[in-house]
Amino acid sequence: MRRLALLASLVAVVASAGTASGARDHTPQSVVEAAQLKVRRGPDLTAFRPARDNRVRVIVTLADPPLAEASYGRRLAGPGTGKKLNLRTPFALSYASRLEAAQARAVAAVERAIPEAAVSRRYQVLLNGFAVSVPYDRLPKLLGMDVAENVYPSLSYSLSVNRGPSVVGAPQFSASTGAHGEGVKVAVVDDGVDEEHPFLDPTGFSYPAGFPKGPSGATTPKVIVARGFAGPGANSAPLDRERSFHGTHVAGIVAGVPTDVEAGTPGFCVEAQGGCHPAVDGLSGVAPRAYIGNYRVFNVPDPLGGCCSANTPEIVAAFEAAVRDGMDVINFSGGGPQADPRTDGLIQAVANVVKAGAVMVISAGNDRDFFGLGTTGSPATAPDSIAVGSTSNAHVFGPSFVVTSPAGLGRVPFVPADTIPPSWLTSDQRLVDVGSIGGVDRRLCDAQPGLPSGSLRGAIALVTRGGCSHAVKVARASGAGAVGIVIAENRPGDPTYAYVSGMAGGAISDLDGGRLRAAAAGAGGSVSVRFSKDALEVPTTWAGVPSSFSAGGLTAFGHQLKPDITAPGSQILS
Repeated sequence: MRRLALLASLVAVVASAGTASGARDHTPQSVVEAAQLKVRRGPDLTAFRPARDNRVRVIVTLADPPLAEASYGRRLAGPGTGKKLNLRTPFALSYASRLEAAQARAVAAVERAIPEAAVSRRYQVLLNGFAVSVPYDRLPKLLGMDVAENVYPSLSYSLSVNRGPSVVGAPQFSASTGAHGEGVKVAVVDDGVDEEHPFLDPTGFSYPAGFPKGPSGATTPKVIVARGFAGPGANSAPLDRERSFHGTHVAGIVAGVPTDVEAGTPGFCVEAQGGCHPAVDGLSGVAPRAYIGNYRVFNVPDPLGGCCSANTPEIVAAFEAAVRDGMDVINFSGGGPQADPRTDGLIQAVANVVKAGAVMVISAGNDRDFFGLGTTGSPATAPDSIAVGSTSNAHVFGPSFVVTSPAGLGRVPFVPADTIPPSWLTSDQRLVDVGSIGGVDRRLCDAQPGLPSGSLRGAIALVTRGGCSHAVKVARASGAGAVGIVIAENRPGDPTYAYVSGMAGGAISDLDGGRLRAAAAGAGGSVSVRFSKDALEVPTTWAGVPSSFSAGGLTAFGHQLKPDITAPGSQILS
């Protein structure tokens, strides 16, 4: 986007410079000469990257300004005219013809000099030039031709939105269908939805027929339902701003409207507000034009303190209310250990939600880190539901380090165990793959051969998680002279907290560990890195990888045969 702003400012300078000169000869060439902005590119190929066929596509522009720029200069110097470009005036028609003729001569010159050149597009209104593909080794020849005023690389641009939707293919789906959730009503059965949150701004929305539903003042044309289902010891309020946060978070993922988020203020940003993070432009939910229904069920205080739990009666009541209200999708981001399906009322409730014509989406749970596979909880095991696990995002916000040598690896997300030493922030550090030291296992455990004395002197050790405790890894690295330790995960997804004590260090993902080891293998076993403790936006290498905590697989109960009450005497597999 900065490129677009820069080009816009250059056009403004061209126009104003041409006017300020006071020249009465308004020919296009004089406008350009007055601006004095022509810059000849040297044969620098760093901005141009060849495609797989070893060709490169560029845009060649010529000396005369394009029609929009030339017409704008004439309007400023001459009598007042409308602001919108008129492509049918005598000047526009004759000038476009002049540009086309000049371009034809330029294309012929390029094709004579580079017979392999292939011209694909021509521009007269916003640029004066053409797109051309040439073999990469012929690019210096093109850059040096007198016909080319400028040669621009073909760059890739993307929409300025948060990357979470792209992980699940939402932008691709919207691009192919034109759908952004228009008219879809999604019930969020959770701990309450804050209808005043800026991510749920109702501007541009209007209530659909039959809505709103709920207490006055608790709904908006975006959050069209507000209902509370009080459990034991709770109240029926649809929102508790002191305790409710998860439902608002879920609603934002589902249908948050495009929003620019200001940076958090260090020292004041807290976890409940997303922690400290830089500014993020264009944060968006998956279906930003969808409506949200707020159905609060998580309102029962936990016996040992904290908030909150929900019970089957209230959950079933919320599901039923959502069906009565005509919601299209019901989302339930909750669950618990699965009981025998024959005694779990939510299994049947979910089946009937679907029979009533609504889609049921339920969280699979967060227990895989603790109990492994087969940990999907109730009611996500209901055969009629869509059980949803967690996948890692395409970026994170937090501390990181950049690989300064060898170049090309970029910035790596890093979860520090404690604080990052000041020296790591101001000077490059040597990160050594311990596996590059002869006979040493990357896990750095007691059962493995010892590290040679001084082999890690002044360096940070890159080791792999697993096989022994972190304390053992720290002791062995310290004994070899290391000043720090970076532990690469041995499981997929985001890096978890590294329980390192007695030495500075932290954790990185398994994929980043592999990238660093590969880079170190070609550089004598180590890389140079520079750390940052600032909360930066860092692209990840593990977008779409299932999170390590996300439950997966059915429990031992599996599916049960039971009577189908809609067809007496028959059985269905559920």
